[in-house]
Amino acid sequence: MKNITTILKVLLWFVKENFLNVLSLLVSVLLVVSGSIGEMERSQLIFFDIGQGDTILVQKERFQILIDGGPDDSIVYKLPQYMPWFDNYIDVVVLTHPHDDHLVGILHLLSRYEVGKILYNPTMANNQNYDYILTQYENLLTPVSYGYLVEYGDLSLKILYPFDINDAQSSNLNNESLVALLEVDDYRILLMGDAEVEVEEELLGEDLGEIYMLKVGHHCSRTSTSEMFLKTVGPKVAICSVGRENKFGHPHYETIEKFSKYNVQYLVTYEEGDIVIKF
Repeated sequence: MKNITTILKVLLWFVKENFLNVLSLLVSVLLVVSGSIGEMERSQLIFFDIGQGDTILVQKERFQILIDGGPDDSIVYKLPQYMPWFDNYIDVVVLTHPHDDHLVGILHLLSRYEVGKILYNPTMANNQNYDYILTQYENLLTPVSYGYLVEYGDLSLKILYPFDINDAQSSNLNNESLVALLEVDDYRILLMGDAEVEVEEELLGEDLGEIYMLKVGHHCSRTSTSEMFLKTVGPKVAICSVGRENKFGHPHYETIEKFSKYNVQYLVTYEEGDIVIKF
């Protein structure tokens, strides 16, 4: 009892002697917490610089959609920079298609984060990592096609392609990509996965409305983003998710020339780093 009394006296003395410092610390903590809460209330969209692959985070408050995971475990080290430190739950993961530069990071993510559900196009692919997700995370998988909608407040993600889950499978897995329209605070962002010109031609029959930003298909290769598609969609900004000095020559100079021709500002992840858009 005597020891407890002594400890309390020491603490009381310390507080009295350092009152202003303690008060300043408490105010600082409150400002940081209130500031963090304010930031969480704002919607943000992040195109990660994770090398030759795709990873996109859509976040509002504590609601997150992660689209693809990139080619390695980079995403599990990137996410804590943008998500609240106490949040290890991701509401929706979207696997656009089963290529490793979009898929491997999801495997690492699943071992460290809780996930509500995984949206995917149930296509066939000769890929062991994809097979592992299909067998080990079957309870999380939700097959989706045109019209499937995710909503949270004024944020929505609508699947535009494929038109039907039972459509004949393309021999080109890129053209099995889920294509989605993201709407945030009246901004419309078209997310093309790795879809190429054949899918673009099919989408031209859809009323896409006014598109502010285009996440360009297939890493801004020459097999995506036809002139007709770019002219019709008419984005203000285009995003190329590309690794530095990649062996594919992405972004292709022909695609870059099209952006210049149609006055589209383009951003490349390996040049910009993580591309963060706050709404």
